[in-house]
Amino acid sequence: MSYDTYYIVEEKIVKAQIWDTAGQERYRAITSAYYRGAVGAFLVYDITKRQTFDNALRCLKEQTLNDDYIFV
Repeated sequence: MSYDTYYIVEEKIVKAQIWDTAGQERYRAITSAYYRGAVGAFLVYDITKRQTFDNALRCLKEQTLNDDYIFV
């Protein structure tokens, strides 16, 4: 699922996209395509479920090894 919104920052139009893959394994192979052209990304996990934290860490490690993104 994708959510798009636009902001004006210093007289420039900036597009913000939010991609929600819900941590599903079937999206794992295409997540780098989501990040292509991005300046940064947020990783979100459920603090009540350890597996979601582990999945977020795995995603962070995979992406930082391959690309120069800024993750928050």
